[in-house]
Amino acid sequence: MMVLPGVFHPGIFISTGLMAEHMTSIDLSGRSFLELGAGAGRVALIAARRGAHVVASDINPGAIDNVKLNAERNGLKVDTVISDLFNELPQHFDVITINPPYYKYDPKTDAEKAFFAGSGHNYFVRLFPELASRIRNGTQVFMVLSGDLDRRPIDEMARNSGISFTEVRRKVFLGEAQVVFVLTLP
Repeated sequence: MMVLPGVFHPGIFISTGLMAEHMTSIDLSGRSFLELGAGAGRVALIAARRGAHVVASDINPGAIDNVKLNAERNGLKVDTVISDLFNELPQHFDVITINPPYYKYDPKTDAEKAFFAGSGHNYFVRLFPELASRIRNGTQVFMVLSGDLDRRPIDEMARNSGISFTEVRRKVFLGEAQVVFVLTLP
């Protein structure tokens, strides 16, 4: 997998690998699939290999160029969209994966948007209401977060939209836990 400068590197951070590993345990054949915040597109490529109809989106135009390059190099069909969260995306996907930024700083560049959620966790403030409507429409949503993260403010924002987290996969690497959650409504 090629990773261009300024794009979230899926080989350095185990969160992407854990999400990719989890996607191999789910039947994706014929399903519509979105990797929201795709970075270099590793999860999108796995979903395409497993027969999903894939859209990879990112706010970073460099990431979208990177996904296109990797899809072409692997002979896979992946549609790409430059989008700030769901702004430019269709209303329904069968499966959505998210490896969100969660550090509480304001991003100053497109590359920083892969790490920084805003000083008030603005990313999540905007994300959860939209996810709630998609989950109500039958979408399965998976999110990966650091197990070492203070999730209390994120959990509270999710609860305000009626969303709860259930752990489905965990991995510890170099002392840091990464966790894949399925997001659901009661």
